[in-house]
Amino acid sequence: MAKKQAAKAQTEKAAAEPQVFAVVRTCGKQYRVSPGTKISIDTQDVKPGETITFSDVLMAGKTGGSDVKVLAGTEKSLGVTVTGRLVRQTKDKKLIIFKKRLKGGYTKKQGHRQAKSEVVIESVSL
Repeated sequence: MAKKQAAKAQTEKAAAEPQVFAVVRTCGKQYRVSPGTKISIDTQDVKPGETITFSDVLMAGKTGGSDVKVLAGTEKSLGVTVTGRLVRQTKDKKLIIFKKRLKGGYTKKQGHRQAKSEVVIESVSL
């Protein structure tokens, strides 16, 4: 019983604390990240274990608590840095590309696996 109450108190405390988030743009896509989140992006020329700094931050802020703060604008006006650590290089699910022309006897089957990098966000500094 005491463990349940302690766990409930921790979740309420975590919900009350403001949580930092940011929206970063990399490889032509946008991701909403906060410390501890894992994202899968297109491959980066970084070895596993090294850090990645995302310089193109579109929006950042704090949620929860009484003060909600949101910064939005260009990279120079924000002054926000997002750093992450590369966990591993993988490949995405296989996609099958199948082309066929009716009454022509033409078929073509092709597969594709996109190379991905898994990144864990370590910090978002406002």
